[in-house]
Amino acid sequence: MSDAEYIRATLERRERSRQSLHGPTSVLAAVARHEIPVGGRLRFGPSGDVDVRLPGMDRVVTIAALPFAFDVDGEVSPPRAVEAGRYALRLSHQNYPAVVVLDSESPGLQEDVELRWYPVDPALRMRAELEPDGAQLRIASTVSADRPAERAGWVTLQIDGTQVRLSLTHMLEPGHAPDHLDLYFRDGTTGDGSYEVGRYVSVERAGDAGHDVIVDFNRAYNPSCALSPFYNCPIPPLENRISVPVRAGEMVPLHGAKDGPAH
Repeated sequence: MSDAEYIRATLERRERSRQSLHGPTSVLAAVARHEIPVGGRLRFGPSGDVDVRLPGMDRVVTIAALPFAFDVDGEVSPPRAVEAGRYALRLSHQNYPAVVVLDSESPGLQEDVELRWYPVDPALRMRAELEPDGAQLRIASTVSADRPAERAGWVTLQIDGTQVRLSLTHMLEPGHAPDHLDLYFRDGTTGDGSYEVGRYVSVERAGDAGHDVIVDFNRAYNPSCALSPFYNCPIPPLENRISVPVRAGEMVPLHGAKDGPAH
């Protein structure tokens, strides 16, 4: 893919994200978070003998939290969204099970906020050799206690002439593919252009052997908690807090967007 094709594809992806921000399954549609301890259950419904009453639901849904999944109306289910009338009940396990309620009529969908990004820089899409690690660790999170993870390995990258060494994480949680890698990081733009908690990159494996990976900072994105208090988001570890600015990927959302254009 040429640089021009790469830039065009990245801009198209960003436009799709911008268009879906105010849609019915957007983060902005979240109106509540209900924790369910493992072994517990909650009944959601429009009325009657339920634990969580949601006018506009088209039926009663019973959700129980299992150690590695959920039970939805008697059937074992992985983390997913359960459609119920105007609502979607998003099953979030993370070893701290919860149901995030999305309301297609949420006032939050009318919020004056827009997504924005740094200009696309093809040089910040980098291939690197993965140095395996495999250490077990705990990742701090914005809502829950620390979450179990594996430090899958390390990559060494050159960013604006500065060499940095960053760890890649595999979360040990239901719903995560066994080969999925995340880079959680803070950089010189954090709190000054990009989101104050930090940003994430889903890392691609490259080559049949999987010894190389592709880290594309142009695809760095904000966790859901940048726009909603109802999500539980990993906090980048100390080892991934670098001083060099990474001027690529998603910036802090622009509030009051109607007063000026998003970038």
